[in-house]
Amino acid sequence: MDSKTRLLYWLLNASKGGPTRVRILKVLGSTPMNTRKLAQELGMDYKTVQAHVELLVENGVIYTPKQGYGSVYFISPELDDNEFIREILKGEGNGNKKRKGKK
Repeated sequence: MDSKTRLLYWLLNASKGGPTRVRILKVLGSTPMNTRKLAQELGMDYKTVQAHVELLVENGVIYTPKQGYGSVYFISPELDDNEFIREILKGEGNGNKKRKGKK
């Protein structure tokens, strides 16, 4: 597993906010949009979505060509050949952790 895939795994599977970030990526995979539209689409609080978006930008998972108010976010083209992110976007992975002892 390369370093980018390890980072994606941590961001989307191994951390508490992973399922929310997966939802954000699935929406952005079909339609690039700004934070406000993302929050509306996901039915979530703006500040919550903003925090997840900032984390995804900091780690190079998504990007915006223009920083500032109304920035539209896209999935990073660097991830086009990443098998893990393709599975997530196709719906084969949901970012949920599999925990032992839970049904």
